Amino acid sequence: MHPHLQEITGYLAHVRADLAEFVDQTPPAKFDHRPRNGGWTGTGIIQHLGKVEGSISKLLEGLFAKAMADGMPAETGTESRLCSLDQFRFLDRSVRIEAPERLAPEPTAELGTSWSSLQAVRLRLLRAVEHVDGRDLTVVSAPHPIFGAFNGYQWILSVGKHEERHLIQLRETLSEA
Repeated sequence: MHPHLQEITGYLAHVRADLAEFVDQTPPAKFDHRPRNGGWTGTGIIQHLGKVEGSISKLLEGLFAKAMADGMPAETGTESRLCSLDQFRFLDRSVRIEAPERLAPEPTAELGTSWSSLQAVRLRLLRAVEHVDGRDLTVVSAPHPIFGAFNGYQWILSVGKHEERHLIQLRETLSEA
């Protein structure tokens, strides 16, 4: 795997391992706790993560297929892409970001189903990434609904940043339970 994708998928794996450890070490009943501020339950957060990652995976599949058909060039850059989203302060939870209705959790969400779905969409994302290994993902872009245009690397990286942000929220939410 190209070093750019290797470092980004390594980051995704690290964040997912942290999330999995948190889920494994937390009693399942705590995931049904609704925080005082009326936010999502832990189960709702897990379901939301799966919906967002699934949506991004679908977007990338389409972008990558079109770019490959158009002759996406090989990657020639060597600089790291891990800091390419730092200016957006994804992890700053003092700034509330409202999810669109289609990505909000359902009130009937179940932890086991939501967790399984999240695992499945990660495999879908990784298949999409494997399809463009060694290609220059800066040549594809799509608008993020809040932050503006993201290139392919940034979209993949945003999955980990989003998950890390919500892991912070999970820890906050479940500490109240």
